[in-house]
Amino acid sequence: MDDLLGKRFVVVAGKGGVGRTTVSLVIGKLAALRGKRVLVCLANAPPRYSDLLEETVLDAKIQEAVGGLHVVNLDPKVCEEEYGLMILHNRILHRLVFGSRIVRTFLDAVPGLAEWAMLGKATYHALKTSDGGPEYDMVVFDSPATGHGLDVLALPRAIVSAVPGGRMREEAELRVALMGDASQCEVVPVTIPEEIPVNETIELVAALGRLGLAVRRMVVNMMSSRADADELLGHIAGLAEEGVTRPSWLVPAAAAVRARQMEKDSLARLAKTVCVPQIELPALPGGWLHEGSILTLVRAFEAAFTPKQRA
Repeated sequence: MDDLLGKRFVVVAGKGGVGRTTVSLVIGKLAALRGKRVLVCLANAPPRYSDLLEETVLDAKIQEAVGGLHVVNLDPKVCEEEYGLMILHNRILHRLVFGSRIVRTFLDAVPGLAEWAMLGKATYHALKTSDGGPEYDMVVFDSPATGHGLDVLALPRAIVSAVPGGRMREEAELRVALMGDASQCEVVPVTIPEEIPVNETIELVAALGRLGLAVRRMVVNMMSSRADADELLGHIAGLAEEGVTRPSWLVPAAAAVRARQMEKDSLARLAKTVCVPQIELPALPGGWLHEGSILTLVRAFEAAFTPKQRA
């Protein structure tokens, strides 16, 4: 636990729909409960995630959600303008440049600029110091979905390779150093126990390795709550194999047998291919997430680090 919570910059990555944003908030909340000052940067998340933050409404401005936990929703255009202000160091000049329709149209057409601005803002807060110490103990970056997310994470190295000098290269070099330092940065892949997300996660971990980004653990989200019913489901599967006619009310249970087996097969293949610990988070009843759900998942996340007692 201390190894993860000791990181300055944590990136949560994965396929769309696996719960990256939820896991980002879980990690941030856990660190905040441990007394750390945490900023969770969401990559243009939809407003519905405000339900996870009590009375806090997601916004492009940093807000304090609950003791020690701060959140910001990274709007690409806002990030571009903040990045421009950081470079120009002059608000009047900034308004003249970024207020121009021609300049705005040009910037919108520059490939990768919005992504660089979002990553730049998230890492800026991880690198910034205040009163001799870091502004935040931890910054959690909820990266975009896998393909797009990898492009974002690859940008600092790409800029260092392509840009011969200047402010942008210097900024990129700082981020390469931060993200390449396994004691400061970690990428946490998130998946769900299904074949396609697992396949994509295996490819994601390989791609992260090529970028030199550390993966020390992964999260398997939305785990089935049917684990305790495996024995019963096994009996049902046995009946099917023996050709026993099943009453109609057993049909859903038989489908659960198949789903459970696919879940096990996917996780076994993932564990065999990616040799890092898996943190399992349960699928929550009803599928509706709220602030209480985050606390439930925080406890499950924390329990994954607690040694299990031998019978």
